[in-house]
Amino acid sequence: MSRQEILQRLVTVIADSSSAPIAAADVTEATSLMSFGVDSLILIDLIFDIEQEFGVKLAAEELTAMRAMGDLVGHLEKRVTT
Repeated sequence: MSRQEILQRLVTVIADSSSAPIAAADVTEATSLMSFGVDSLILIDLIFDIEQEFGVKLAAEELTAMRAMGDLVGHLEKRVTT
């Protein structure tokens, strides 16, 4: 799976979980994860949704340590087997 495919799928997952409106065309690898309005309650749902979408396990600490979409894309790129 390419980085662009992972990014597109992540944008969809985050848009479904986030309280802030997300314009997918404006999201790049440099986009801050905090810009999506993810709070601690949404974070749990988001982790579950990412795990379901990509078939990986993701600890809350891993996600909170990431600052930009590119960090998460790179992390998933290494772990996604499809």
